[in-house]
Amino acid sequence: MTETKRPLDKDPEPIAQALAGTLEPPVLNQRRRTKRQKVQAKLGFKFCGEHSMLEEAASPSAEAAADGSEAKAIRKRIPCPFDPSHTAWADDLKAHLFKCNARPKDNPAQFSLDINLSLPRPEKTSSSASVSETTPATSATSASGKSEVLTALSQDQLMSLIKKIQDLHAKYVPEIRKEVLDHPALDERKKTVKNIKHAHQQASLLGHMKKLDMLNDPTTCYVEFGAGRGELSNYLKIAVDDHGTATFVLVDRTPPRNKFDSAILGREDIKSLVKRHTMDIKDLVLAEVPEVRRDVTATQRELPVKDISAITESQEGGDDSKAEKEDAQKELEYVEKKPVVALSKHLCGGATDITLKCLMNYQKTESKSSPLASPVKGVLIALCCHQLCQHYMYPNQAFLKEIDISAEEFVYLTRMSSWAVCVNQFKPEKTTEASEDKQTASSSAIGGDDEHRIEADSELEELGSHIPTLDSQARERLGLQCKRLLDIGRVRYLQEHGFDAELVYYVDKDTSLENLALMAVPSRA
Repeated sequence: MTETKRPLDKDPEPIAQALAGTLEPPVLNQRRRTKRQKVQAKLGFKFCGEHSMLEEAASPSAEAAADGSEAKAIRKRIPCPFDPSHTAWADDLKAHLFKCNARPKDNPAQFSLDINLSLPRPEKTSSSASVSETTPATSATSASGKSEVLTALSQDQLMSLIKKIQDLHAKYVPEIRKEVLDHPALDERKKTVKNIKHAHQQASLLGHMKKLDMLNDPTTCYVEFGAGRGELSNYLKIAVDDHGTATFVLVDRTPPRNKFDSAILGREDIKSLVKRHTMDIKDLVLAEVPEVRRDVTATQRELPVKDISAITESQEGGDDSKAEKEDAQKELEYVEKKPVVALSKHLCGGATDITLKCLMNYQKTESKSSPLASPVKGVLIALCCHQLCQHYMYPNQAFLKEIDISAEEFVYLTRMSSWAVCVNQFKPEKTTEASEDKQTASSSAIGGDDEHRIEADSELEELGSHIPTLDSQARERLGLQCKRLLDIGRVRYLQEHGFDAELVYYVDKDTSLENLALMAVPSRA
């Protein structure tokens, strides 16, 4: 999953938010531009217009001074109040603020700040709280989000923690089966691309969706979390063969380039309903997403307006009629939703946790009124990057209490999980041309070009290097045990909410080091 420009927990500045609401459309120059002008510095200046704010406080060009011509006022560029990473002309600031892409937008109906977090965000903790009231996760984590507590961990404490993790893994994590499937929707792609590892992963995921009956209802609303370009939904569209009846909702924090949205629409007369929502999953209220409503289809994309005036006018005063009016109001307010299938290919770290919370919040809300046996028809998420998990996002806090993993130990758990996918665990004493070739071949055999391979945590490496029994193989094994312990808590979270859930190795390890998927369907019991 690619990095995004904006951090996960950054909210719009209050001043910028207030400023955005006061702007009015300026009178803009309607001159048509035939092509984009080349950005370059004007004669006599060091910088182009975008960086002219760095120009030294000097008079115009030396040539103008020599001619004795009158100096013209130099236009000044200032940082944009909405996003200081770019600048704007000071004398044209109002026009820029109105059209600026960083301008804060009004929150949609499906936005509710931090609705899918299991605990309050650490930075939300009141500054007046005493040190004893601060959560261990807050005190153990720096402003950058990286734990600094490992420096104070002794070898005995580390070995004790390792023993605890190994015992918990043996007790709670069952044997995980491997099942690699395929789907004809990816046949053409496999013939045209040189690196087909992504095609193998997508094909296996679609194969499992077919096996779990997630593709048999073309009226389903497929929600891809962390969609990125929407490539998985593109091939899902081919697999479903919906003829414009399915709905595809793509959720991602930032809109990437080269999106597949137009391809997902299809080429038929009735195009599929495709909507991209650019927002953080932690703030998403799935029940309020318009495209999930059954009365919003490919042919009727607007929300219908329901008038209850005929009902209210026909009812007279009195307690009985008032109760009937309220019941009629509630009946008209509720709109039946489509069955939802959630999917994602490699949903990094805490993004998986807040997605599960989002789905179970939706399940709980809709089960009260929905005629469906289960509003969420299926969940299929390829897991990855457990080192990015956050304690306050983890959905199954009860499981952490059951296995006696504190907020501080949770930080250790996530940090050590990175040992499962480290690129520099093997450090030969001597580097020769033959050993380099052998090392390259070994790296390729285990997926050396895998996008999820990361550099080893230097602090952990330093700590673990003094323990003889903790060699590279032992570290990789321990990293996998940390990952699976976090994953089994996710499985149990879904099971507690009425789902048959399990972990499956859906591709071989040489295809991807992150080869595990979380699959769940409503329980038949």
